[in-house]
This record gives sequence, structure tokens and C-alpha cells, in this order.
Amino acid sequence: MDQYSWNISAPEQVLSMLGSAVILLAYFLTVTKPDKKVLSFFISILGGVCLFIVAMIYHNVGFIFLETAWIAINIWGIWKGRVSG
Repeated sequence: MDQYSWNISAPEQVLSMLGSAVILLAYFLTVTKPDKKVLSFFISILGGVCLFIVAMIYHNVGFIFLETAWIAINIWGIWKGRVSG
């Protein structure tokens, strides 16, 4: 295997693509349906968790940090919406 080969198995590829698609769906909802903000936060958390799992499997520290922050920001958004709403 050369240095440019992808070293990721099919289940992780599927989980990675699913997580990415779910986050994009959440963003689409945020842009097109602002009244569904809390739903988009929950969907975004689901996508972040999928990508976090893949990052943990491959010990990708930068990606683990990014997804942890992504999930935390969305949880904060839900909490802020519940407190102020």
C-alpha cells in the first residue's frame, strides 16, 4: 500500500458519509426553515456523533476535537433555545 492509499473500511466510510450528509441536512434546515432550529441542532448532533466515532476509530485527534466542539456548540444552542424560548 502506498502513502496515498485510503486506509478506511467500508463501515467507517458509510458512517462518515452518513454523518456528513446528516450535518448538511441540518444546515439546510437551518437556512430554509429557521423555525426548525432546535430540530436542526438535534440532527447536527447526530451527524457529529457519527463523525466523532469515525475519528475515534482512527485516533484522529484534530477531528476528535472538532467534532467534540461541534456537538458541544449544538447542545449549547438547544439549551439556549430552551432557556430563552
